[in-house]
Amino acid sequence: MDTTKIDGFRPWALDIQARPDTAFDLADTLGMDGHMSALSVAIFDAPNGFMLVQGLYESQAEAAAAHQALKLSDGTPSGITQLPAKDWVSETQAGLAPVKAGRFYVHGSHDADTVPNDVIAIHVDAGLAFGTGHHGTTAGCLQIFSTLLDQGVVPVKVLDLGCGAGVLAIAAAKTLNGSDIVATDIDPDAIMVTDQNIGLNNVEGEISAYVADGFESSALAGRQFDLIFANILAGPLMSLADDIVGATAPDGRVILSGILDEKAAAVTACFEAAGLKVQPQPSLEGWTSLLAQKPA
Repeated sequence: MDTTKIDGFRPWALDIQARPDTAFDLADTLGMDGHMSALSVAIFDAPNGFMLVQGLYESQAEAAAAHQALKLSDGTPSGITQLPAKDWVSETQAGLAPVKAGRFYVHGSHDADTVPNDVIAIHVDAGLAFGTGHHGTTAGCLQIFSTLLDQGVVPVKVLDLGCGAGVLAIAAAKTLNGSDIVATDIDPDAIMVTDQNIGLNNVEGEISAYVADGFESSALAGRQFDLIFANILAGPLMSLADDIVGATAPDGRVILSGILDEKAAAVTACFEAAGLKVQPQPSLEGWTSLLAQKPA
Protein backbone atom coordinates (compact mmCIF):
# COMPACT_ATOMS: atom_id res chain seq x y z
CA MET A 1 0.00 0.00 0.00
CA ASP A 2 1.31 3.47 -0.89
CA THR A 3 1.76 5.28 2.42
CA THR A 4 1.25 8.63 0.70
CA LYS A 5 -2.41 7.72 0.25
CA ILE A 6 -3.22 7.05 3.91
CA ASP A 7 -4.49 10.53 4.78
CA GLY A 8 -8.13 10.68 3.74
CA PHE A 9 -8.00 7.02 2.80
CA ARG A 10 -11.39 5.28 2.44
CA PRO A 11 -10.89 1.59 3.30
CA TRP A 12 -13.31 -1.15 2.31
CA ALA A 13 -14.77 -3.02 5.27
CA LEU A 14 -15.69 -6.70 5.15
CA ASP A 15 -18.16 -7.26 8.02
CA ILE A 16 -19.13 -10.75 9.17
CA GLN A 17 -21.53 -11.60 11.97
CA ALA A 18 -20.44 -14.76 13.78
CA ARG A 19 -20.87 -16.78 16.95
CA PRO A 20 -18.17 -16.20 19.60
CA ASP A 21 -16.78 -19.72 19.10
CA THR A 22 -15.99 -18.97 15.44
CA ALA A 23 -15.35 -15.21 15.48
CA PHE A 24 -11.74 -15.43 16.61
CA ASP A 25 -10.89 -18.12 14.08
CA LEU A 26 -12.36 -15.89 11.35
CA ALA A 27 -10.27 -12.97 12.60
CA ASP A 28 -7.14 -15.16 12.59
CA THR A 29 -7.83 -16.17 9.00
CA LEU A 30 -8.44 -12.64 7.77
CA GLY A 31 -5.29 -11.40 9.45
CA MET A 32 -2.84 -14.18 8.67
CA ASP A 33 -3.72 -15.82 5.35
CA GLY A 34 -1.21 -14.62 2.77
CA HIS A 35 -3.87 -14.31 0.08
CA MET A 36 -6.22 -12.07 2.00
CA SER A 37 -4.32 -10.34 4.81
CA ALA A 38 -6.38 -7.38 5.91
CA LEU A 39 -4.92 -3.97 6.68
CA SER A 40 -6.45 -4.46 10.11
CA VAL A 41 -8.89 -6.84 11.80
CA ALA A 42 -11.19 -5.98 14.70
CA ILE A 43 -13.87 -7.84 16.68
CA PHE A 44 -16.89 -6.08 18.20
CA ASP A 45 -19.84 -7.20 20.31
CA ALA A 46 -23.06 -7.51 18.32
CA PRO A 47 -26.70 -8.02 19.35
CA ASN A 48 -28.21 -11.39 20.32
CA GLY A 49 -24.97 -12.97 21.47
CA PHE A 50 -23.15 -12.51 18.15
CA MET A 51 -19.83 -10.83 17.40
CA LEU A 52 -18.91 -8.67 14.42
CA VAL A 53 -15.61 -9.45 12.70
CA GLN A 54 -14.38 -6.59 10.53
CA GLY A 55 -11.46 -6.65 8.12
CA LEU A 56 -10.32 -3.47 6.36
CA TYR A 57 -8.94 -3.55 2.82
CA GLU A 58 -7.39 -1.08 0.42
CA SER A 59 -9.75 -2.01 -2.42
CA GLN A 60 -13.21 -3.46 -2.91
CA ALA A 61 -11.69 -6.25 -5.00
CA GLU A 62 -9.43 -7.34 -2.12
CA ALA A 63 -12.36 -7.34 0.30
CA ALA A 64 -14.46 -9.36 -2.14
CA ALA A 65 -11.65 -11.87 -2.69
CA ALA A 66 -11.27 -12.37 1.06
CA HIS A 67 -15.03 -12.79 1.41
CA GLN A 68 -15.11 -15.43 -1.30
CA ALA A 69 -12.07 -17.27 0.05
CA LEU A 70 -13.70 -17.67 3.47
CA LYS A 71 -16.42 -19.87 1.91
CA LEU A 72 -18.94 -18.85 4.55
CA SER A 73 -21.97 -21.03 5.05
CA ASP A 74 -25.23 -19.91 3.49
CA GLY A 75 -27.09 -17.46 5.66
CA THR A 76 -24.02 -16.05 7.44
CA PRO A 77 -24.68 -12.30 7.70
CA SER A 78 -21.89 -10.46 5.91
CA GLY A 79 -21.30 -7.51 3.63
CA ILE A 80 -18.76 -5.12 2.11
CA THR A 81 -18.98 -1.32 2.45
CA GLN A 82 -16.64 1.60 1.92
CA LEU A 83 -15.99 3.63 5.06
CA PRO A 84 -15.97 7.45 5.16
CA ALA A 85 -12.82 9.40 4.30
CA LYS A 86 -10.75 10.22 7.38
CA ASP A 87 -7.17 10.78 8.32
CA TRP A 88 -7.08 7.21 9.66
CA VAL A 89 -3.48 7.28 10.83
CA SER A 90 -3.78 10.55 12.76
CA GLU A 91 -7.07 9.45 14.27
CA THR A 92 -5.59 6.14 15.37
CA GLN A 93 -2.44 7.73 16.78
CA ALA A 94 -4.43 10.27 18.75
CA GLY A 95 -6.28 7.45 20.49
CA LEU A 96 -3.15 5.47 21.38
CA ALA A 97 -1.84 6.28 24.82
CA PRO A 98 1.76 5.37 25.67
CA VAL A 99 2.27 1.84 26.96
CA LYS A 100 4.69 0.90 29.75
CA ALA A 101 5.74 -2.74 29.81
CA GLY A 102 8.49 -3.46 32.29
CA ARG A 103 11.37 -1.11 31.55
CA PHE A 104 10.01 -0.29 28.09
CA TYR A 105 7.82 2.68 27.13
CA VAL A 106 6.18 2.57 23.69
CA HIS A 107 4.93 5.89 22.39
CA GLY A 108 3.91 7.71 19.23
CA SER A 109 5.06 11.06 17.86
CA HIS A 110 2.21 12.81 19.68
CA ASP A 111 3.68 11.77 23.06
CA ALA A 112 7.38 12.23 22.27
CA ASP A 113 7.63 15.21 24.63
CA THR A 114 6.21 13.37 27.64
CA VAL A 115 8.52 10.33 27.84
CA PRO A 116 9.74 9.70 31.42
CA ASN A 117 13.48 9.69 32.10
CA ASP A 118 13.63 6.26 33.75
CA VAL A 119 12.41 4.13 30.83
CA ILE A 120 13.69 2.72 27.56
CA ALA A 121 11.63 4.59 24.99
CA ILE A 122 10.49 2.95 21.75
CA HIS A 123 9.05 5.37 19.20
CA VAL A 124 6.45 3.70 16.98
CA ASP A 125 3.58 5.38 15.14
CA ALA A 126 0.40 3.64 14.00
CA GLY A 127 0.80 2.44 10.44
CA LEU A 128 0.60 -0.50 8.08
CA ALA A 129 2.15 -3.18 10.29
CA PHE A 130 0.78 -4.98 13.33
CA GLY A 131 2.60 -4.66 16.63
CA THR A 132 2.80 -1.07 17.87
CA GLY A 133 3.08 -2.21 21.50
CA HIS A 134 -0.48 -1.11 22.28
CA HIS A 135 -1.81 -4.64 21.84
CA GLY A 136 -1.75 -7.13 24.72
CA THR A 137 0.41 -9.52 22.68
CA THR A 138 3.30 -7.13 22.03
CA ALA A 139 3.11 -5.64 25.52
CA GLY A 140 3.21 -9.17 26.95
CA CYS A 141 6.40 -9.94 25.03
CA LEU A 142 8.02 -6.71 26.24
CA GLN A 143 7.09 -7.50 29.84
CA ILE A 144 8.62 -10.99 29.64
CA PHE A 145 11.76 -9.67 27.94
CA SER A 146 12.13 -6.98 30.59
CA THR A 147 11.90 -9.63 33.33
CA LEU A 148 14.57 -11.74 31.60
CA LEU A 149 16.87 -8.71 31.50
CA ASP A 150 16.22 -8.13 35.20
CA GLN A 151 17.31 -11.74 35.79
CA GLY A 152 20.60 -11.15 34.02
CA VAL A 153 19.75 -13.01 30.81
CA VAL A 154 21.82 -11.56 27.95
CA PRO A 155 21.06 -13.28 24.63
CA VAL A 156 23.71 -12.78 21.95
CA LYS A 157 21.68 -13.91 18.94
CA VAL A 158 18.05 -12.73 18.72
CA LEU A 159 15.27 -13.39 16.20
CA ASP A 160 12.03 -11.39 15.97
CA LEU A 161 9.89 -13.79 13.92
CA GLY A 162 6.85 -12.10 12.39
CA CYS A 163 8.25 -8.74 13.47
CA GLY A 164 5.35 -6.51 12.35
CA ALA A 165 6.43 -2.96 13.21
CA GLY A 166 9.74 -4.19 14.66
CA VAL A 167 9.03 -3.21 18.28
CA LEU A 168 10.56 -6.34 19.82
CA ALA A 169 13.70 -6.25 17.68
CA ILE A 170 14.12 -2.57 18.57
CA ALA A 171 13.68 -3.38 22.28
CA ALA A 172 16.49 -5.93 21.94
CA ALA A 173 18.72 -3.48 20.06
CA LYS A 174 18.27 -0.85 22.79
CA THR A 175 19.23 -3.22 25.62
CA LEU A 176 21.68 -5.78 24.18
CA ASN A 177 24.92 -4.15 23.13
CA GLY A 178 26.64 -5.95 20.28
CA SER A 179 23.98 -8.63 19.82
CA ASP A 180 23.15 -10.12 16.43
CA ILE A 181 19.47 -9.21 15.91
CA VAL A 182 17.38 -10.44 12.97
CA ALA A 183 13.78 -9.38 12.21
CA THR A 184 11.64 -11.21 9.64
CA ASP A 185 8.08 -10.98 8.39
CA ILE A 186 6.11 -12.49 5.52
CA ASP A 187 4.71 -9.03 4.67
CA PRO A 188 6.99 -6.64 2.75
CA ASP A 189 5.06 -3.69 4.23
CA ALA A 190 6.04 -4.87 7.72
CA ILE A 191 9.71 -4.90 6.79
CA MET A 192 9.37 -1.43 5.28
CA VAL A 193 7.79 -0.18 8.52
CA THR A 194 10.42 -1.98 10.61
CA ASP A 195 13.20 -0.28 8.66
CA GLN A 196 11.50 3.09 9.20
CA ASN A 197 11.17 2.43 12.94
CA ILE A 198 14.81 1.36 13.15
CA GLY A 199 15.67 4.85 11.92
CA LEU A 200 13.20 6.55 14.26
CA ASN A 201 14.80 4.79 17.22
CA ASN A 202 18.42 5.37 16.19
CA VAL A 203 19.38 1.70 16.05
CA GLU A 204 20.57 1.62 12.45
CA GLY A 205 23.05 -1.15 11.75
CA GLU A 206 21.96 -3.17 14.79
CA ILE A 207 19.02 -5.04 13.21
CA SER A 208 18.92 -7.00 9.95
CA ALA A 209 15.36 -7.11 8.55
CA TYR A 210 14.23 -9.57 5.88
CA VAL A 211 11.03 -10.64 4.14
CA ALA A 212 10.63 -14.33 4.97
CA ASP A 213 7.85 -16.91 5.07
CA GLY A 214 8.46 -18.64 8.37
CA PHE A 215 11.92 -20.19 8.23
CA GLU A 216 12.03 -20.42 4.44
CA SER A 217 14.78 -17.86 4.05
CA SER A 218 18.52 -18.01 3.47
CA ALA A 219 18.83 -15.46 6.27
CA LEU A 220 17.67 -18.12 8.76
CA ALA A 221 18.94 -21.34 7.20
CA GLY A 222 20.97 -23.38 9.69
CA ARG A 223 20.96 -20.62 12.31
CA GLN A 224 20.17 -20.91 16.01
CA PHE A 225 19.24 -18.09 18.35
CA ASP A 226 19.54 -17.53 22.10
CA LEU A 227 16.19 -15.71 22.11
CA ILE A 228 13.30 -15.93 19.66
CA PHE A 229 10.31 -13.61 19.80
CA ALA A 230 7.38 -15.27 18.01
CA ASN A 231 4.40 -12.93 18.29
CA ILE A 232 2.12 -14.38 15.63
CA LEU A 233 -1.13 -16.29 16.29
CA ALA A 234 -1.88 -19.68 17.83
CA GLY A 235 -2.39 -21.60 14.56
CA PRO A 236 0.76 -20.41 12.78
CA LEU A 237 2.77 -20.81 15.99
CA MET A 238 1.81 -24.45 16.32
CA SER A 239 2.51 -25.13 12.64
CA LEU A 240 5.99 -23.64 13.11
CA ALA A 241 6.71 -25.33 16.45
CA ASP A 242 9.35 -27.78 15.19
CA ASP A 243 11.10 -25.07 13.15
CA ILE A 244 11.10 -22.67 16.11
CA VAL A 245 12.51 -25.30 18.46
CA GLY A 246 15.13 -26.27 15.88
CA ALA A 247 16.22 -22.64 15.58
CA THR A 248 16.53 -22.25 19.35
CA ALA A 249 20.04 -22.73 20.73
CA PRO A 250 20.53 -25.09 23.69
CA ASP A 251 19.45 -23.30 26.87
CA GLY A 252 17.87 -20.64 24.64
CA ARG A 253 14.52 -19.02 25.27
CA VAL A 254 11.41 -18.44 23.18
CA ILE A 255 8.75 -15.82 23.90
CA LEU A 256 5.49 -16.93 22.27
CA SER A 257 2.54 -14.57 21.89
CA GLY A 258 -0.51 -13.76 19.79
CA ILE A 259 -2.36 -16.47 21.73
CA LEU A 260 -5.95 -16.05 22.83
CA ASP A 261 -6.42 -17.19 26.42
CA GLU A 262 -8.59 -20.12 25.37
CA LYS A 263 -5.86 -21.42 23.04
CA ALA A 264 -2.98 -21.11 25.50
CA ALA A 265 -3.23 -24.69 26.74
CA ALA A 266 -3.08 -26.11 23.21
CA VAL A 267 -0.04 -24.00 22.29
CA THR A 268 1.68 -24.94 25.56
CA ALA A 269 1.11 -28.65 24.92
CA CYS A 270 2.36 -28.31 21.33
CA PHE A 271 5.65 -26.69 22.30
CA GLU A 272 6.20 -29.01 25.24
CA ALA A 273 5.77 -31.95 22.87
CA ALA A 274 8.31 -30.28 20.55
CA GLY A 275 10.87 -30.21 23.35
CA LEU A 276 10.56 -26.95 25.29
CA LYS A 277 9.75 -26.25 28.91
CA VAL A 278 6.87 -23.75 28.84
CA GLN A 279 5.75 -21.25 31.48
CA PRO A 280 2.41 -19.48 30.82
CA GLN A 281 2.43 -15.81 31.81
CA PRO A 282 -0.43 -13.63 33.12
CA SER A 283 -3.10 -12.76 30.57
CA LEU A 284 -3.21 -9.25 29.09
CA GLU A 285 -6.46 -8.08 27.49
CA GLY A 286 -7.53 -11.65 26.74
CA TRP A 287 -4.18 -12.71 25.29
CA THR A 288 -1.64 -15.07 26.86
CA SER A 289 2.09 -14.97 26.29
CA LEU A 290 4.34 -17.93 27.00
CA LEU A 291 7.98 -18.12 28.05
CA ALA A 292 9.66 -21.32 26.86
CA GLN A 293 13.19 -22.65 27.27
CA LYS A 294 15.16 -25.34 25.48
CA PRO A 295 17.10 -27.84 27.62
CA ALA A 296 20.83 -27.15 27.84
